Amino acid sequence: RAKQWYQRRVRGVDPDLLDLDSQAYRAWKKSILLLWKTASQHKYAHIFMQPVTDALAPGYSATVHRPIDLSVIKRKVDSNEIRTTAQFHRDMLLMFHNALMYNNASHAVYSYTVVMMTDVLEVIHAFYSTHNQQQQTLKRSRASSIASQ
Repeated sequence: RAKQWYQRRVRGVDPDLLDLDSQAYRAWKKSILLLWKTASQHKYAHIFMQPVTDALAPGYSATVHRPIDLSVIKRKVDSNEIRTTAQFHRDMLLMFHNALMYNNASHAVYSYTVVMMTDVLEVIHAFYSTHNQQQQTLKRSRASSIASQ
């Protein structure tokens, strides 16, 4: 039952990515960690590297109900809790939206968040495009090898 639920949750995902031992999953994970590293090296990434505390941002826990930061996202990728690009994208967006929700538009952190979010989302969208092209090439290659048999 749990397997059926999980398969419904990841519909549309390359089945090879669901197998943690597959070469496709290992390649995806390596690529997504490079994407995380790119985000973590952004000029404003220091704001997002560690969890936000109420001591640092009074009332943060009352405003933000699903806190997340780059260290949590990396841990989730490392522990295979994040297993798709969509899940990675979702958590990155959540991190940015938390910062935008908590900080006033006139605050510097708000502006830094907008800049970093724009830059990181551009890289994520490029990753999606590259990954989709690779998947199409792989599918064509598989189809032609099957047809030639």
